[in-house]
Amino acid sequence: MRYVMLGFCLFATACSGVAPTGPTSSSLSEMGAAAATEATSPFQSTSERGSALPFEGTYEGLETVLTVPSNHHLDATGNATHLGRFTVTADWTITAAGGIGTSTWTAANGDEISTSFTRSGVAAPPTITFTEHHTITSGTGRFANVSGTFTVLQTRGLAMPYNNSAMIDGTISLGH
Repeated sequence: MRYVMLGFCLFATACSGVAPTGPTSSSLSEMGAAAATEATSPFQSTSERGSALPFEGTYEGLETVLTVPSNHHLDATGNATHLGRFTVTADWTITAAGGIGTSTWTAANGDEISTSFTRSGVAAPPTITFTEHHTITSGTGRFANVSGTFTVLQTRGLAMPYNNSAMIDGTISLGH
């Protein structure tokens, strides 16, 4: 279809009898100036080049209780910006304030992002909603210089097995 439209436009231009015109030199210089202001300077610091990018996605998985009531584990799969399809494993301990834990987010090619997080929850039968605040602690591969923070809003049932679904929202800096 694209080639049909391109052919039609060429045919219409040829039949109009008007010579095609290009952009004027002033519009080219304006375009160049705009592009130059948007481009990354090689003299910017690493923190300036690694600006925060949106980090959003979803996952679904299964939470298991390793020791009653305090140690939990999650295995999940999902899709997120900058990770693409991924798996996540998380382990946490329930505390008086909610919970603390660590997680590993693995992209399809094996590159990883590691986080530490705090967790709090609200029960509204038949589900419970947890909010996790993640801080990125390290990464591998294309995430070797990663940093950032994000929130995971996770919902699961109150009866075992715990089928979890979650939404991810935050920012990530790839540092390159």
